[in-house]
Amino acid sequence: MSSRRLVRVSESIRGVLARLVSRERTLEGMLLTITGVEVSPDLRHATVFISHLDGRTPDEQILHDLNALKEEWQSEINKTLHIKYTPKLHFKFDEAQKRGDRILQIMSELEPPSENKG
Repeated sequence: MSSRRLVRVSESIRGVLARLVSRERTLEGMLLTITGVEVSPDLRHATVFISHLDGRTPDEQILHDLNALKEEWQSEINKTLHIKYTPKLHFKFDEAQKRGDRILQIMSELEPPSENKG
């Protein structure tokens, strides 16, 4: 399967999931974002990368809630996209944002304080 097709399928799945996250009542207040989807070449698995800004809800609870919705969402993907195989969803936290935030924090600590020259 061509890599362009995989990218198109991944982006289509991301769009469907973003819509589902925004309307799902059990996820209200969690501020979840689907940052990306990687589909296996055989379209049987999709790793869904998520990030959240909600500091109150533990990561384990978010994964539990998402996994509880997995079958319903896979069914919705099947109805919406009409692809040969409906990929099994696997949720993972996108660590890139956390790493980026940590790098910015380190850089700000390394900067010398600016002097006011007037």
